[in-house]
Amino acid sequence: MAKSGFWHYLGYSRNTDAPRSKHTITTVRLVPVQYARKWTAVVCAVVCVYILVSLVVPRSFGLTAFGDLTQCVLLACCTLSVLPNVAIAHKKARFFWLLMSIGFGMWLCAQALWTYFEVLGREEVPNPFVGDVILFLHIVPIMAAAAVRPHIQQDDLSVRGGPLDFFLLLTWWLYLYLFIVIPWQYVYFIEATYGRSFDVLYAVEQMVLILALVLVWRKSADPWRGIYAQFFGAALLYGIGSTLASAAIDAHLYYTGSLYDVPLVAAMAWFAGVGLRARKTLPMQPRENAPMKGHGIWTARLAMLAVFSTPLTVAWAVFGGHAPQAVRTYRLVLTVAVMIVLGALVFLKQHLLDRKLLSLLNLSRENLDEMYSLKNELENKEQSLRWHSLELQRKNLELQEISFTDVLTGAWNRRYLEEILAAEAGQVLRNYQRKNSHEVHGADHRDLVFIMVDMDFFKQVNDLYGHPAGDRLLQRVAERLLTVVRKSDVLVRWGGEEFLIMTRCSDPLGIPAFCSRILEVLASQPFNLGHGIGVRTTCSIGWTPYPWSRDAFEAICAEEVIELADWALYRAKAWGRNQAVGVLPAEGAALTEPFDLRALRNEHSSLIRIVKTDCPHNPKGAAQASAPVEEPSR
Repeated sequence: MAKSGFWHYLGYSRNTDAPRSKHTITTVRLVPVQYARKWTAVVCAVVCVYILVSLVVPRSFGLTAFGDLTQCVLLACCTLSVLPNVAIAHKKARFFWLLMSIGFGMWLCAQALWTYFEVLGREEVPNPFVGDVILFLHIVPIMAAAAVRPHIQQDDLSVRGGPLDFFLLLTWWLYLYLFIVIPWQYVYFIEATYGRSFDVLYAVEQMVLILALVLVWRKSADPWRGIYAQFFGAALLYGIGSTLASAAIDAHLYYTGSLYDVPLVAAMAWFAGVGLRARKTLPMQPRENAPMKGHGIWTARLAMLAVFSTPLTVAWAVFGGHAPQAVRTYRLVLTVAVMIVLGALVFLKQHLLDRKLLSLLNLSRENLDEMYSLKNELENKEQSLRWHSLELQRKNLELQEISFTDVLTGAWNRRYLEEILAAEAGQVLRNYQRKNSHEVHGADHRDLVFIMVDMDFFKQVNDLYGHPAGDRLLQRVAERLLTVVRKSDVLVRWGGEEFLIMTRCSDPLGIPAFCSRILEVLASQPFNLGHGIGVRTTCSIGWTPYPWSRDAFEAICAEEVIELADWALYRAKAWGRNQAVGVLPAEGAALTEPFDLRALRNEHSSLIRIVKTDCPHNPKGAAQASAPVEEPSR
């Protein structure tokens, strides 16, 4: 902000929350400033006219009537300027402006009584004045309005408790007036003591009001800060003027229309201007949120402080001062009565607070029950979600297993082998790489061996007995193969009547015995296909190890080794069936670089070594090519 300080908040700053008109931006920004300047000019004009009349017109009935009526009109303007704000403001601000209107209305009543004596009765106002109590108490609503702090948004509890705090303060200030001032007016009349007591108590009350306005002004923000600053300036001017006027009254120097009224008239006009300005500048809702620690506590503390101060006044009434006995008795009875009234107000306030507390406790209990209910519901849903997650994982595993399983035979399918082949082959290669990098000799490397098994003359079974019988034969073959392989081996239906077994061994020279076992298991007993059909059949086997050469373990990949095993299977078929053919690297063959697989698919190649294994049920090596299928036994 370009300007700061008290005078900046007296109306010469732009209000950012003022309603926008349909004119230019410059016009919108200048509306509050122009209005403040106009009203300042009006106030100055009223003051100048009043000063001029006070200086020119001598003390007379006309001057008295002019002074009294001017002040009545200005106080009526003060009251009427704040009353419309009660209808358009939000809840707390409505209470604020209502208290302000009550304060200005009481001030107007006191001035109307003064005018009645001087204008209608044409007599000098008596001292003590009967309207002094109204004049004294009109500051209490204004003080309570400052304590409302309408610029802060608080809950309904602070708004409902505000009237009670106001009545506590009003009762306390009225008690102070009745305790300090009234005894010298009605109980034991001493005019000088009455005037001095009234002046001191009234000055203290005005100082409290000014201090309250300073506090709310410093802790607020625009546009309310400007409103508080205006009220502070007007209250300060009024305090100075009323102090001077009271001193003049006690010295019998005051008369209505004199220069002593100039500060009072200026303050009244200033108060009226604040009410009119607020209607154009204040927002409909508060801009700030109340912090929890500032929840109207200090207003209630002031009210409670007033309650606890009554025992001190009792002690003063009984033991303090040099007041006559009648005054002491009056003060003691008054204090007891006020203590009863204050106690009743405190009891009522506590009752409302207890009801609110019980309501909050019930609400918190309901919220706690709801929280526990939500917690239990969340735990149940979490447990259900966990169960469904586990069930989903199980179903996914089942689906994965189904997708990797051959439906007909129950063996793994070709897709499963493709899924695990890279990992299995990579593990073997890493073992060899670690061996070379650490120069470890004689390590037990479990190589992979791919064994291709193909049924002999399977087409004739389909031709003679139909495809359902052929399917049952494949199922029986898979069952027998599962009795031969180990749990760590992988049995795959490669396609048609062809199976692939992936096993591990530390020495490929032991594979012929394993193949012999497969040949024997499949050829030893006929296969019962149901419906009285029994079929005896054989198989042919081709196998190769991976890596194909331990000296050049990266020369041939796993897929090429499977192709080489398939080539060996066809060699077994060509050489008479019912036998196993393995392809191993020839002794002394140097395979250091990758080479074409076609060089190994030659049975006369110097790079390979053929290992044949006959079926134990065919010791001469003659395959049963002439009678692969037996007639069913009836």
